Amino acid sequence: AVGPQTAATSATPRQRLATPGPTHPNTTSLLPSRWRGAAAVAAAAVGVALASSSSSVEPGPWETGLSAAEVLSSPAWPAAFPLTATHLARLDETPDTRFYARPRINVQHVDESAIAALQELYAQELPRGGAVLDLMSSWTSHLAEGRGRDRADGHFARVSGLGAHAEELRANPALHDYHAHDINADPRLPMYADESFDAVVCSVSVDYLADPLPVFREIHRVLKPGGPALFTWSNRMFPTKAIAAWREASEPARLWICGAYFHYSVPGGFTPPEGVDLSPHAGRSDPVYAVSARKLAGPGGGANAKSEL
Repeated sequence: AVGPQTAATSATPRQRLATPGPTHPNTTSLLPSRWRGAAAVAAAAVGVALASSSSSVEPGPWETGLSAAEVLSSPAWPAAFPLTATHLARLDETPDTRFYARPRINVQHVDESAIAALQELYAQELPRGGAVLDLMSSWTSHLAEGRGRDRADGHFARVSGLGAHAEELRANPALHDYHAHDINADPRLPMYADESFDAVVCSVSVDYLADPLPVFREIHRVLKPGGPALFTWSNRMFPTKAIAAWREASEPARLWICGAYFHYSVPGGFTPPEGVDLSPHAGRSDPVYAVSARKLAGPGGGANAKSEL
């Protein structure tokens, strides 16, 4: 269970947006303590690959030197999508279904303070009574008590989960329905109709997208005009399954990378992406970052909807 938030997490997400967040160590291979023993052998096996890959991927325009709160304030987007096949490569290119074959029910991917920050953000930003797509979902959707954590609370009309493991999705009390689907093998989402969701959320998983632009085009398709798409993450990951650019980027640069997915996937289709550092306790808990944008009413704009992070 998640404990009560401290005074350090009492500010709203919008209030925190105005203040540059703390700087956190770029601990991309950080794992929860319960995994560390089991991960020791794997870490040794991938250590050489991690070290050798660090010099093979050229840094991109996402390394601006700006803070997480500033990096998307006025980005200089290149003419073309800057992430190459090398940037999008992963150390482990075997099918994700093999990696996620074993369910990880009750394994938390961020600590309790970070979970509380996610719950506060989702309670504020996701529309009550709406239909929500939980993309790359698992046994938990990081929703607050009485705010969608259990579908029986009636907070949302529908929460549909799409994830890698059916058993994990079946265990998620927030979901009204779910689909087990390997989004890296096939980014299409034919199970969902056009403009069928009021919001899309993706928690602690965007770093694993090996072909992000088609996925973001599908997000645009299934969103209703004005609906937000909200991506959140920390600095924990399965390093062999994260793309090279994300794994090696600074933490502020990762907001730029996620923002680029919105910008290049459907030109003119989303509001300018906005980023925020919601980290609850600098240096004492997992950091939390979010990037969001809203679907515009038509190609090239035509609406003045604005992300409300």
